[in-house]
Amino acid sequence: SGLSDGVATVMGKIGNSDAFVKGMEKVGNSKNLMTNLSTASSAVTTGLYIYKNLTDKKKSKNEKITMALNQALTFAVSTALTYTVVGALKGTTNKLANRFGELMTAKGGKSAKQIETLQAGARNAIDLVVCSSINRFITPVAITPVANKLGAKLTDKLDARDAAKAQKAQA
Repeated sequence: SGLSDGVATVMGKIGNSDAFVKGMEKVGNSKNLMTNLSTASSAVTTGLYIYKNLTDKKKSKNEKITMALNQALTFAVSTALTYTVVGALKGTTNKLANRFGELMTAKGGKSAKQIETLQAGARNAIDLVVCSSINRFITPVAITPVANKLGAKLTDKLDARDAAKAQKAQA
């Protein structure tokens, strides 16, 4: 369709730009590739959700603030937790990837380069599963009740401040 052709054209131009290629060369050499890409994706998504929540005319001020706070806290906590857990699991991840390589070697037909590529893929897959689990399940479930309480306290303070201003204006 015209939409998919347009998106493909724009993405192709971005992907072929010097800045993108240089950035990917730096990111691609990172040992935390999947974690970095997952975090970048979450940052963009979170930013869009926060913007949408704060500009949604159908929501009350309290809903806007609480939902934006929930998104921001979820992103901050999940990012910190993700890098901590991925770092703590690095040894286990490497052992699993090495074991995977040993299994592939035992089956035969794989060159050393192919085994190395499979091991790198296994490490990235494990990191991606950890990132996704933390970003999309664990943290949102844990943060939402906290964000709701903080949002209620914040909006109560803002409402009290607005009421005081209105009362001064009438006096």
